[in-house]
Amino acid sequence: RIRDRTSSRARAMFCLAAPPVFVRPDSNASTTNPKSVKSRARVVTHATRRSGDADLVSLEHPSSRRNILISASLAVAALNPKQPAPALAAYGADAGKDTATSTEVTFSTFYGAASPPATYGTLGGTSKDKAKYSYDVPNNWTEEAPTKVEKGAGGQDSRWVLVGGRGATKAYCLTLNRAGEDGAAFGLTDKALNAIAGADAKLQEAVTTGKITSTQSATDGQTYTTFSVKQSTTPGEFLIKITIDNTGRLFAFVLVAPERVFDVERKTFTRMVSSFVTYDSVSQFV
Repeated sequence: RIRDRTSSRARAMFCLAAPPVFVRPDSNASTTNPKSVKSRARVVTHATRRSGDADLVSLEHPSSRRNILISASLAVAALNPKQPAPALAAYGADAGKDTATSTEVTFSTFYGAASPPATYGTLGGTSKDKAKYSYDVPNNWTEEAPTKVEKGAGGQDSRWVLVGGRGATKAYCLTLNRAGEDGAAFGLTDKALNAIAGADAKLQEAVTTGKITSTQSATDGQTYTTFSVKQSTTPGEFLIKITIDNTGRLFAFVLVAPERVFDVERKTFTRMVSSFVTYDSVSQFV
């Protein structure tokens, strides 16, 4: 008897660590003299069903509910490995992935009229048969009308700005009728560049303090000089393509952008500047 009692106590202490379970009452057990509640809490017994039956597990235990939910979720995930998460399901299986791709830039040709200084505030340029110059414009740029001062004093005939660039990235075409008060003809030299810079304070500062390089090209017998001016004070760059038409008038296509934008869009900017050409005219204003 002493050995049996000791063995029973050991089994009871070992069972204290197990989670509580439902106990199937034994139909043969005596209903007289039931154990106290304190005794039931202290001693946990395991009862199994008759042959072939599994143990009865309490669903009231929190860890049991959690384990069941985790197991169910893993089973569903294993059956549907490609199904998107519920929060992304409404947006397709690829929602939430980094699928951003750069939109291809398309170009259109702008034809400028090189109108007299008294005309300003207009948009749209002119038709191809009446154009004095043209250049390509990307589809993510928008046209702005030069003001009275920009047209009259600065010679701006047309201007385009990059959408979302807050005006820092822009391109404009200007015309000047003479090199100085003496009426001397323009040349494709630094003197012409200085004359153009006089219409833009930032360009003038860049020409004075920055680094300047130049290249020459020809299109349909017309000679052009392209200047690259890198600012030394404010990070940025100018591309300026100039030429003198058959009437002696100076044309300049100027593109300016911050340095970080130039690094990303250099290919687009180079195409815009390279596309600038002028056409022969009967006179400066015809």
